[in-house]
This record gives sequence, C-alpha cells and structure tokens, in this order.
Amino acid sequence: MSCSGRNLLVNGGFAGLAPWKGKKIRLVPNPVKRKDTSVRIGKRGFLYQNVSGSFEHQCAYYLYFRIFNKHSSPPQPQLYAVVSWLDEGKRLLRSTPLLVEPAHPAEPRFTSYFTIVPPPPVGTRILSVVFLVKKAPLLVDYISVLSKDVLPST
Repeated sequence: MSCSGRNLLVNGGFAGLAPWKGKKIRLVPNPVKRKDTSVRIGKRGFLYQNVSGSFEHQCAYYLYFRIFNKHSSPPQPQLYAVVSWLDEGKRLLRSTPLLVEPAHPAEPRFTSYFTIVPPPPVGTRILSVVFLVKKAPLLVDYISVLSKDVLPST
C-alpha cells in the first residue's frame, strides 16, 4: 500500500498564525518573498501544532521546514525541532528530535531542512510538532509533515 503524501499540518506557510501556538512568536514580513509572512520565534521561544486523527502506520513521515538566520555574530541561534507521536491521553509514544545550528549564508535566504520520522506506533492519536529556539531569534516558514513510503514499491 502506498502512502498518500498528504501534509498533516495546517498553515505551514503562515497566512496568519492559527492553528499554530507558542510563546515569543509573531508574524513578520517574509524577508525574501514580497506580500508573504513568516514566523519569528524569539530567544527561548517556541512554536507548536498538535494534529489529531488517524495516521498511516505503514508510512514514515518527513518533517520539512526552512529557517532564515540573520545573525552574523555570536550568539548563533539553535533550533530544536521535535516531532512526537502521542496517545489519546497525550502520553508520549515516540519522539524524533532534531538540533539545527543554522549557518549564516552570505546572501540572505531561507535554508531548507528535513528529518525522517519513523512510522507512528499503534495507539497513536496525536501528532505534535514543536520548534524551540535558544540563544537568538530565527524566522521559520514552509513547514510540512508528509507521509512517505518506507520501502520502495515493486
């Protein structure tokens, strides 16, 4: 059976904040695309979205996102991106963390990142995606979580 490739997150391009929540977050103009917005996560801030539903248990999931780092001097920001699978009581079943210490590109631009998230365990009812920022603020945009086939089709 093949995976749908459907994005589980809502509004990962930030045409407004909802349904994203967090602390020390705000919409700001996208620095590279006119008439678009990104989310600024301040120092020690966090951004998250929880999605309830049924999930494709035979599929891996890919978390994709882009970061804009405008800090050329210390302290350089650190971003922790965490994808977690929770049961109906919001108890943790599995978590996939990723630490990103973004470079400061010579030309201002978003840098793309992704991580592979193992299939959700049996009993999963909630997907939780969290971004935590340490040391200095960052812009985050273009966030998605897509199901992908674990094994190639024959």
